[in-house]
Amino acid sequence: LAQLPARLAALPPVTRQRVATSLETLERTIDELRSTLGQDPANALLQELLMNAYQDEMRVLATVDEAGAPGQET
Repeated sequence: LAQLPARLAALPPVTRQRVATSLETLERTIDELRSTLGQDPANALLQELLMNAYQDEMRVLATVDEAGAPGQET
């Protein structure tokens, strides 16, 4: 995560905007799921959706890390 800003900066502007939009959407989704899950902590579907959202966020971050790594094509 510490290298994320530098890796994002290495991406082309269009790609950088798409990544930022994806991360913002995922963060909103995670916040909403956590809030809803707080009201119904035993809800297995909400728990699964939250885990899926976290996994999606990690995939985006991993892709950015790989794409922005030195020597990688962007």
